[in-house]
Amino acid sequence: MKDSNRVWLLMGRQLSHSISVEEEKELKALLMEDPELWYAYELIQAVNNLDNVTNEFIDEIKLLLDGHTEPGKLSAILSSKLENARQEELPAPQPARIRRLAPLARAAAVAAGIAVTIWAGFYFFKPSQPAVAQGMNEIAAPRGSKTQITLADGTEIWLNAGSKLTYPKNFSHENREVTLVGEAFFKVRHDDLHPFIVHTQEADITDLGTSFNVKAYAGGHTTETTLIEGALEVSLKKDPSKKIRMKPNEKLVLRNTVPEAGKSAVEAEQELKVTDIVPYRQTNDIVETAWVDNKFIFRDERFEDLAAMMEKRYNVSIRISSDEIKAYQLTGIFKNESVEEALKVLQVIAPFKYSIQHDTITIHE
Repeated sequence: MKDSNRVWLLMGRQLSHSISVEEEKELKALLMEDPELWYAYELIQAVNNLDNVTNEFIDEIKLLLDGHTEPGKLSAILSSKLENARQEELPAPQPARIRRLAPLARAAAVAAGIAVTIWAGFYFFKPSQPAVAQGMNEIAAPRGSKTQITLADGTEIWLNAGSKLTYPKNFSHENREVTLVGEAFFKVRHDDLHPFIVHTQEADITDLGTSFNVKAYAGGHTTETTLIEGALEVSLKKDPSKKIRMKPNEKLVLRNTVPEAGKSAVEAEQELKVTDIVPYRQTNDIVETAWVDNKFIFRDERFEDLAAMMEKRYNVSIRISSDEIKAYQLTGIFKNESVEEALKVLQVIAPFKYSIQHDTITIHE
């Protein structure tokens, strides 16, 4: 039986960036023997890679790991922290970026609980949210942040804000299937005998030696797959016999059309289009994957659709009161701007006003 105390110690050092090369090899060797421990490691990676997570949160998790807190006592501590974070409200209107601390605290505290084998889901804490299906693991990036993990087969995954990745607890080199809701960038360790498959609501994407991006948010009308290198095969849920083979620098967009009168959403037709990737002219960035480098690029985007993307990036709610403003076509690039700074830049290229009340932004004429 492995020394679990040694595993937690090495995880704590990994979290605080104090682990040596030899210790990191030892940690990965120990984790390879136990999928449950690897999942704890993935959660710690996710917290460590969250945007703007504070050093206090990291130190708190490290102390919990190093201290080997009794499960019952730790469960009570985490439950209290989660409830306090859920009820926390700022007293006065402030820029939305400040309000990101509460969801980060929730994510960090939940991840610490799993790391000491107490069950919890790594997601935005909501009492009414259903539990993860039995036998499945879940990693999520809260709205307002993105995160990165490495799976047990060596595949690297970046999750964009508001995204969720689910996969079997027995995920291994032989069993490599994940389900995505949201957006993620994958760098897959290719294996001819054991393909890596990404399931979305509308399509299944199989790697053939690949770096690629998938965008399939819940409630959206499109599923987008962008291939950077290697090869992909995409099969449609509504027509599994139809398989599309993608080449590098291609983008596939699957769009659900509005169903005709008398037809259900299931019966709605789908439009499929494959095009070449066109880099952003001013910077030569690939628009579809720029978010991995914390760049937010939009090109001829309707303001209504841009607002939906900004909601996830900045963890705010945006309401546009005018249909004319919703239809504005906007092009631009942001990197480290706050939501207010981004809005001020947009005001230079489009006529509108805005007001902020807590984390709700109203855009008007």
